[in-house]
Amino acid sequence: MKRILLLSMLGLGFLSVEAQQSHRKGMMHQRGARMDSILQLTEAQKLQLKALQEEYQQKRMAVYTPEQKAKLEQLRKNRGERMKQGKHRKGPMVSNLTNEQKNSMRAIKQQQRDEAALIKANTTLSDAEKKVKLKALHEANRENMRKLLTPEQLEQLKQRSQKPMDGPAR
Repeated sequence: MKRILLLSMLGLGFLSVEAQQSHRKGMMHQRGARMDSILQLTEAQKLQLKALQEEYQQKRMAVYTPEQKAKLEQLRKNRGERMKQGKHRKGPMVSNLTNEQKNSMRAIKQQQRDEAALIKANTTLSDAEKKVKLKALHEANRENMRKLLTPEQLEQLKQRSQKPMDGPAR
């Protein structure tokens, strides 16, 4: 029971940074309420978890230097601005795909989903074997998709994948 409580506390603590953003508060409340109902927490447990979460957040922020706190705040602000502008969604990795390329890629993805479902449903395979087969399937289909791209598109893909992300990893 103590492990479950500790893991719940840590999970809620990690989520608390995100929960401070007003646009995320509603989602976090829904997620927390759903988890509370699944675990059937009492009101006392909910209050205790909330207090632990706040304590954890305070201790976590105390570790950062003032410069780090400022940078963290700037990253949060930038993320909020990108969200408002709709720039939080990843665009296509490669632009200027022809309709033929798009259709071929859709077919490859659908075939991959179908094959993955068969692998996952295969009860004769262990979880480790399934994981290996799914990874091999993913890599094979990734290579098949790359074969559909022109040299210019491949270069564009290479450049896009080398760009650093702006903001904290989640």
